[in-house]
Amino acid sequence: MAVARPGWLLLLGSLPPAAFGADGAELFLTHCAPGHGVDGKARTPAGKKLGAKDLSERKLADAEIQRQILTGMKDAKGAERMPSFKAKLTSDEVAATAAFVKTFRP
Repeated sequence: MAVARPGWLLLLGSLPPAAFGADGAELFLTHCAPGHGVDGKARTPAGKKLGAKDLSERKLADAEIQRQILTGMKDAKGAERMPSFKAKLTSDEVAATAAFVKTFRP
């Protein structure tokens, strides 16, 4: 991460990546891409099987995206379509993932 002030680059460069906050893209690739695809269009085998949504067409508010990440999704019969990430992600990671999900919008 480049910073315009002399001396700060050295300081920031010595901090671990976590010091800058969660990386939404990395979290998405790890946890969400198997179903939603790397492009968010849900054209993966798992995405097709589970009826995952094309994220480029979704217009959900931040709070709703975060709720879905935390609670997951079930179909009308109660079968899991998307797992809950409540036990796997911190609140910062959920927020970062939700922010990244919005980058798929046109």
